[in-house]
Amino acid sequence: MLGDIPRALWYEATASDSLPRRPEHELVMNDSNTVTDYTSCGTEGGALFGPYLYNAVQVSARVQAGDLVLDLGCGSGQLLNLIAQWNPATQFRGVDLAPNMLSKARATAASSSLSNVDFIQSDFSTLESIADGSVDAVISSMALHHLPDRIALSRCFASIGRVLRPDGALYLMDFGRLRSDRSLEIFVGKVAISETEALAEDYRASLHAAFTPEDFQTEIARLGRQSVEFYRTPLAPLAMVAATPPRSTVPGRNAQFRQAVRRLNRTRRAELAQLRMFLSIGGLGFPR
Repeated sequence: MLGDIPRALWYEATASDSLPRRPEHELVMNDSNTVTDYTSCGTEGGALFGPYLYNAVQVSARVQAGDLVLDLGCGSGQLLNLIAQWNPATQFRGVDLAPNMLSKARATAASSSLSNVDFIQSDFSTLESIADGSVDAVISSMALHHLPDRIALSRCFASIGRVLRPDGALYLMDFGRLRSDRSLEIFVGKVAISETEALAEDYRASLHAAFTPEDFQTEIARLGRQSVEFYRTPLAPLAMVAATPPRSTVPGRNAQFRQAVRRLNRTRRAELAQLRMFLSIGGLGFPR
């Protein structure tokens, strides 16, 4: 009898079409309880910390000293502050619409004495306060599915193309929309085993709100930048990435990555290893 994950992949492979999209009920995550829950997920040992470590290495390979890097939908800043700590000669700016999230992000940066990161309250689908061609890299992690609709996704990619320098770097990761409700519930059930009911429900809502791989590929093509490639986990698009190639090696960051991984419990290490493996199968190598 097939195990849970093979069965979910079978459901995905045999489904006729993607599930209909259901936008997040809280497009701007500003409720105090939401901020607290989201922040706890991104702290060391939390459910999001493993993916944050993975993304921190990927981003570090695409930024250089002196760059200005824009993080779309930075939330409470755990990922951006981590990347800023690993790359002290690079300037980072987080963009989010939720003032309570930004307050938490600024407080965390201040407690870590980070001088190379700042945060602005703005709509990351328009980036109205960012000048044309003024940014060396644009990054985002698990934020684009909070956009209200397909039009907003197109607006967001157009804004990225406007603010990013012609030779700028890109690294955008998000959930992908699944094709089968049965596979979606299997993946949510995996989270529910070790997480709270609220976190499992948030994961379910995120998967329903995700855009499709075809949506991402369409917007990448519209960017007109030959260096941007699309990657996704095979069979089931649980994770999708639009990225330019790495621009540098990251031996120091990889050492920090390995130290952080060693502090994770067995479950978190396994989750991180699985993410890394499936994206590698999908073509996205891990920087060295």
